[in-house]
Amino acid sequence: MNRYLKITIIASLSCYLILFCLPQQSFAQADTIPPQGKKWFKKLNEYVDSLKSRRYRDSLLSSISRHNDPPPSTDDSSMTRSEQGFLPHTGKVIRHIRYRRVKVFGPRNINDTTFTTSMKLIHLANRLHFDSEEWVIRQSLFFRQKDTVNAYQLADNERYLRNRPFIQDARILTVETGYPDSVDVEVVTKDVFEYGLDLRELTPTVAAARVFSNNLFGAGQGLTVGFRWDNSYTRPWGTEARYTKYNLLGSFTDVTLGYSALNTQVPLDSGVYEGSYFIQVSRPLYRTSARYAGGFSLARNYSINIHGYPDTVFRDYAYKTLDVWSGYSFRNRYAKDGSFDNKPNIALLFRYNNLRFDKTPEQAMYKEDPTYNNRHYYLGQILLFKQDFFKAHQFFGFGRTEDIPYGYSASLTGGWENWMDRRRFYTAAEVQKYWHTRLNGLLSLNAGLSSFWQRNVSEDMVIHANVSYYSKLMRMWKGHWRLFLSGDYLGNPNNYFYKPLNINMENGIWGFRNTIINGFHRLTLRSESVFYSPWKVYGFKFNLFASAEATQLSAEHQYLVENPVYTGLGLGVRVRNENLALNTLKLGGYYYPNAPYPMNRLYFEITTVVDFRFDIYGMKAPSFLQFR
Repeated sequence: MNRYLKITIIASLSCYLILFCLPQQSFAQADTIPPQGKKWFKKLNEYVDSLKSRRYRDSLLSSISRHNDPPPSTDDSSMTRSEQGFLPHTGKVIRHIRYRRVKVFGPRNINDTTFTTSMKLIHLANRLHFDSEEWVIRQSLFFRQKDTVNAYQLADNERYLRNRPFIQDARILTVETGYPDSVDVEVVTKDVFEYGLDLRELTPTVAAARVFSNNLFGAGQGLTVGFRWDNSYTRPWGTEARYTKYNLLGSFTDVTLGYSALNTQVPLDSGVYEGSYFIQVSRPLYRTSARYAGGFSLARNYSINIHGYPDTVFRDYAYKTLDVWSGYSFRNRYAKDGSFDNKPNIALLFRYNNLRFDKTPEQAMYKEDPTYNNRHYYLGQILLFKQDFFKAHQFFGFGRTEDIPYGYSASLTGGWENWMDRRRFYTAAEVQKYWHTRLNGLLSLNAGLSSFWQRNVSEDMVIHANVSYYSKLMRMWKGHWRLFLSGDYLGNPNNYFYKPLNINMENGIWGFRNTIINGFHRLTLRSESVFYSPWKVYGFKFNLFASAEATQLSAEHQYLVENPVYTGLGLGVRVRNENLALNTLKLGGYYYPNAPYPMNRLYFEITTVVDFRFDIYGMKAPSFLQFR
């Protein structure tokens, strides 16, 4: 019931926000936005009074869903090469750079340049939002005036802008001038509404929420503040705060610092509740021709006794973590003059990670537990990768432009780990490849093999293979449809430190919780059919889905195929307004023909899920092949 109450309140607040902030019917009168002043709340009250008019309100709501549609496509299944539109102007001089920021509310999409309105409510909604400052966008560009047009550079830049958390969509347009050797460039951006509210839980005894701005004052910075009050805890109040500066001083480096007493970081072990102070610095491979990438994080974490356990039971501990990585691409297929070849990039990467306890639990049973002992490791990696991109719509989104990678990567990793005074050598090989199929779909393969070595004996070997297929986008009724298929195998034939796998939630069958089925080999098959409906309610769009899952785990027998097959069938809907910085609302029902203990055969959920996107960065921190 707590979850249903939470979702009801979120839906109510969201609809109230959308009532004031979503796009409205357009008029011929020119758009005149008065200068910002200090009377916002007075004007807001006036507009609230105006909504009491039923005629005005009904006219307002009926026009809301007419805007923010993606631009029509002549080929619904099309995926366009990211650099295609810039190739005709390659080598021309960039004469001027102009900036255009499309309002969050009102225009149908980022290509809508004709929208005008006299609706004061829309002006108010847009005034509540700080548009990204021009200098923020300028700092994020890879080119300047008097440079020559490099099609791949402009495509990279457009993709980088689109993947900023405060920008919904971005376009870089080359505009012909009266001179055949030069062009003007127009940079068009459309922000996400910067403010957000996440009401995590609300009951008579529990209240938890956070408020945030993804682009505070339009300056490319984020701020989050949250709290939790739980009357059943011995420490009822807990808070969190996080500040992020994106692209610090134009260095393409993001810096985050904050603290949390709400167990929001990944805890060290199950059944514990942690607080944390942290700082994170990240510079991704922001463009395909970049040479350097890297980052580091520093954190201090500690356990919190929220349940008032006695000292004989409570795991009282504190530890620090330091994680540093860097990478250098010494062979790059893209030249500064815009030319490129078909050979892959070659990069060297390094990582150092250290987890050191300031205080360990007093109980004897945890003294020899690897989880509560110091650990550090060094990893080195040689990476070959070749990556290009398509632009498409309606993969994981609701109409926004999505960047789809294709190409391949292959890596060899080696290093040392010191855990509980056991020094182990580590080796791994991984490959990944994306294919754009003849049927206009996308096929991906990911495989890896790794092992630790102690005195030439293999330990904690991990074998992983995953294959996924995304069909082309097809018309269905007045909407569109796409099919997702995947198969995943994960195994460990000689465990030493690694703990067994389970089949809970995303690890096996969605909806399974607290099952006690464990094993060291797991095979999972998934299928999901998504219908991207044309329906809109107050700007919220609906994606319907039907899913089927099956998984096997070597829990009863050593050989995987001799174990029971657990299955799950699901139906549901995902709801999102991509103008707002809110997570996707998911409503689903699931049926499990042979549900294990303690699951029932039927499961219903109302929850929120984060926005999923393809990984667009060619270099990432080297890591152990995951086993979980």
